[in-house]
Formats: sequence, C-alpha cells, structure tokens
Amino acid sequence: MSSIRPFILGLWLPALVAFGLAGCGDSNSQSTFSADSHGAHVVATWLPGGHSAAATTNISACAECHGSDYAGGISKVACTQCHMGDQQHVHPLFWGDYTYSHHAVYVAESGIAACTNIYCHGKSLTGVTGSGPSCSSCHLGGPMQIHPASIAVWKNVTSSNQSSHGVYVLTNGITTCANVVCHGANLEGVSGSGMSCQSCHTLNWQ
Repeated sequence: MSSIRPFILGLWLPALVAFGLAGCGDSNSQSTFSADSHGAHVVATWLPGGHSAAATTNISACAECHGSDYAGGISKVACTQCHMGDQQHVHPLFWGDYTYSHHAVYVAESGIAACTNIYCHGKSLTGVTGSGPSCSSCHLGGPMQIHPASIAVWKNVTSSNQSSHGVYVLTNGITTCANVVCHGANLEGVSGSGMSCQSCHTLNWQ
C-alpha cells in the first residue's frame, strides 16, 4: 500500500495544480484587459476612455488586480493616482454636479498640473478624446480666462468700456452666455457661476 500512495499522489497532485490555475485564469472572464500580464491595458484605446467604459460596465472586474478597496492591490496602481475623487469619480467628491463652479477655486489654490496631462484635459488644455473637454469649450478667452479679452466683466467696467459685453452679444449672439453653466438658460444667473443679466439690466437685459 505504501508504494501505491506516492503513485496516486503523483497522478493527482499535478491535476489539482492545473485545476487551480485554470480557476485563477477564469475568475475574471468579463474583463477586457490585455493578455500581456507584464503590460496590462496595452490596448491603444484603454486610456483614457476605454477603462472608464469597462469600469462602468463591471467595476468589480477591476478589484481583482487593483484591490477590493481600489488602493492598488497586486497591480500596485491605485485609482486615486489619477482620480482625485475615488475609483468612480475623476474630480473631488464634493464637486458633485457642480464642477463648473468648483474647479476655479481648485485651480486658483492648487494650480493646473492635475488637469494638464494626456489623460485629462491635455497638456495644452485643448481636451482629450474620451476624457476631459477643452477648456476653451466653455472659456471663451482661453483656458485661464472665461470671457474674451475684449469684454470687460462687471467688476472691471469703466465709463469707457461699459458697453463692450453688449457689443459682443450683439455681434455673436447670446448662445455662448445663455446656458446652464454660465449665465443660465434664461440669463437669470447660475449659482456659483455667472450672474443674472437682470442684476444690472433691471428693465430689459436686451
């Protein structure tokens, strides 16, 4: 009997190891990762937009490598190395749906280094496909200036330039002003952003 036991173990042990490895390989079958274990996510479209779509579909698939708390796990790469919020929020959590009003304070206090990279808003803040938009899509005066340089905003208005914003509106229309993040869809102002036109134009903003 003693000679049979080593023989049986010799047959079953490799089978058990193979079964275990097969189980490990199958545990994340919903993942869309690259098969290259030394360079995960090497697919050209993975960053920045691809991983977001995959995480939205099944974020638990990320936990296998990045840890159940998404703090790095076996990959040693935490979601918060890029995300300022958590694994599902790129921006700080308290921003909520008010990114348009909170980001200015952040930039003033912390600078733009976290924004100017190839995964967020681009090195020149001109936007990244599948990720952050160009700053100029809202900022008419460029990344660091909301209004065009030709417009004197209310705090800088003098007797000689008080009509500059009026000329801009008459020339370009109000569509760039009348939206939910600037002066409001009805030009009645947006909390934390643009003031109501009626703050000055009490009778008729036109």
